[in-house]
Amino acid sequence: MRVVRFMGEDFRNFKRFEFSPHNNVNIIFGDNGSGKTSLLEALYLFGFGRSFRPGGFRPLINSQADKFTLFIEAKSDFGDALNKFGMARYQGGDNQIRINGGGNTKLSELASYFPVQLFTPESVDVVYGGPSGRRQLIDWGVFHVEHSFFEVWSNYNKVLQHRNKLLKRNRSNYSLSQDKFWLDQLKKYGEKITLLRKQYLSNLRKYFLDTTKLFLPNVTLDVSLKLGWDQNKTFEEALTSALDSDLKYGHTTVGPHKADLTITADGVSAREYLSRGQMKVLVASLKLSQAQLLRETTGKSCIIIVDDLTSELDRENQKKFCTVLENSGSQVFLSTVSINNLTENFKERPEMFHVEQGILKRHIEK
Repeated sequence: MRVVRFMGEDFRNFKRFEFSPHNNVNIIFGDNGSGKTSLLEALYLFGFGRSFRPGGFRPLINSQADKFTLFIEAKSDFGDALNKFGMARYQGGDNQIRINGGGNTKLSELASYFPVQLFTPESVDVVYGGPSGRRQLIDWGVFHVEHSFFEVWSNYNKVLQHRNKLLKRNRSNYSLSQDKFWLDQLKKYGEKITLLRKQYLSNLRKYFLDTTKLFLPNVTLDVSLKLGWDQNKTFEEALTSALDSDLKYGHTTVGPHKADLTITADGVSAREYLSRGQMKVLVASLKLSQAQLLRETTGKSCIIIVDDLTSELDRENQKKFCTVLENSGSQVFLSTVSINNLTENFKERPEMFHVEQGILKRHIEK
């Protein structure tokens, strides 16, 4: 998807903004607190439905308004037809999502149009943090590559909630006959989720290894899936073995909801082996690889958002990163405090926009 026009009203410190980005690289610059990150945040909402900054949805609404509205006109990667997407969020919590003038739409449908990859100074936390962030990283890719995934994933989580309620309620008088239906459903959907994740990571691995050679040529990196149970057992065997623990804790202790992404460097855990600077380029490589796999598998391009590029990478890796971004076939939105020397990293001059006190203007160099 390529954004042709982006408009918003009463979003954070903006009363109103409107701009027409370039198909390739766009740089948004301005002082800290000017609103440049807010523009990236508004775009990110179309891919995820939530902010990448803490604080919930209410701070997204201008303090003098009762709602924000966002509107995008975009062209798909498969033709010149113009698509229109709208989003509104109210102080009371209600939201509206519309696609091409239709009725209120589910967030999952909107997200399917907007594969968004985000790079921020906190992106490295996906490796240093808990497994849930790494599962989300994998599942983002599977969701956009394999259309059946979302329904399977949704069904698994519904079954998981029902079984956990049963386990919590019936710890002292547990009945296997009552639990059998939920166990069978967990097995059915859990095995499908695991298969789709395995297939995705197998395909991603090639792109990841090629990309990391550019940024970390002297380190041998690899990725693999940790299933969420003892890998020497089938999921059915693992569920049976874990029954005592499930009853003890009142929830299902094994399954794809416990899966993790294992990343190794020279055969050991990357988080223990690499420096923080190296970890930044590792995460950059992983997300760029996901964008490349998506494009070559489906023909769809990502929207890539980079908030504060200069704090993410050193000068040498900035140059490499910008080259990969420019050649990625994706529409790119970068934010930075200063454009000094940054444009030199690109063969073609990016489109530039300046933000000052909630006012956005196209920047024309003299």
